[in-house]
Amino acid sequence: MPHEGSGAIVRSASTFGPMQVDWEPRVDMDRLRTERLAKTREAMAAADLDYLIQLRAENARYSTGIKRLYWPTIQLGGGPLVVLAAEGDSAVWIIDPDYAAQNIPWIPDERFHTPYQMDIDRDVESFVDDLLHYFGSGVETARIGVDIWSPAMYDVLHRRLPNATFVNGQEAMIGTRRIKTRDEITCLKLAYSISEAGMQAAVDILRPGVRECELVGECFRAMWALGTETTQCSEVVNSGPGAHPYRRFHSDRIVQHGDLVNMDFGGCFSGYFGDFCRAFVCGGKPTSAQVDLLKKAHELQLEQLGALGPGVTPKELCAKLGRRTLGHGIGISAFEGPHLRAVDDYPLEPGMAFSVTSPPLGEDGVGGVHLEDEIIITETGIDLYSTYPYTLG
Repeated sequence: MPHEGSGAIVRSASTFGPMQVDWEPRVDMDRLRTERLAKTREAMAAADLDYLIQLRAENARYSTGIKRLYWPTIQLGGGPLVVLAAEGDSAVWIIDPDYAAQNIPWIPDERFHTPYQMDIDRDVESFVDDLLHYFGSGVETARIGVDIWSPAMYDVLHRRLPNATFVNGQEAMIGTRRIKTRDEITCLKLAYSISEAGMQAAVDILRPGVRECELVGECFRAMWALGTETTQCSEVVNSGPGAHPYRRFHSDRIVQHGDLVNMDFGGCFSGYFGDFCRAFVCGGKPTSAQVDLLKKAHELQLEQLGALGPGVTPKELCAKLGRRTLGHGIGISAFEGPHLRAVDDYPLEPGMAFSVTSPPLGEDGVGGVHLEDEIIITETGIDLYSTYPYTLG
């Protein structure tokens, strides 16, 4: 009898482009927003939340459609910050409130405000004043979820609202976002198609003498040309000695003939991310030792992909396969829970999306190999939508 979770691997691809057309249904953006907001409010009801403070940009985007500026570091100022009410209108704090009010008609104009630096006491004081203005005195005794805290928020909110109850709002949002809607799945596949174009652009210039940073630049050029909102991270290219032990960033290293080169890229479509990795040999045929590494990584990846499916837990799979992790969740955040780690004891369900990662393999003098694929859990197994081929020697 097959292990529960083992099932069919369906290889799919995005069936259309990112433009809106009148001759076939594509991403229904109104339905996408409506279903996400409904799911968020269902999670709030289940957690008995009156309000949900969303300072994580991906949560704010999920519940309201507010587009963010992608800061390169943790940023608790500038917004978007959203306060979602269990009933009634939300309020948004964003760096460009006039533009947002003009372009987000599903939130009233008067509910947009300039942002605060939420790690500074006096700014959090002003934020509490705004809460009382927008939502009234009911906030003072409300049950409020918060998705991320700063010390200033913790101190000021408890002092100014001593009779309110504050709980972990991020737990509710992880639960809300874990099952993707049909439009979210389409967005993920479109993000992958942008990512694949970036991968191919980098592969096309992979030769001795190119620098790792140039490969990333060519990937960026292709993805920006296709309209990516941002990139999944600053992007990973490692080569030669940088591939073992495995290094998750790129440098100015000049790639040399015979190097193993790993490229891990991801684009972004309408807030949803791609993220996949392939390994290549620069400038010629791989050595027998490199072929062994490439084939071993391929076997490990196929073993993982074949074991995934509904009903099984990541904890069970990791124990069976002898791994600490099989990958991470992906969606409106490039790295989001739930994950596929040995400590994650929950059943996989249809509609969950993951980036499945092989354990980095390597050998001194040979190089290193890492593979990553994108999947959706289905009723019968997985939908493997990262269709770019592996290098097997």
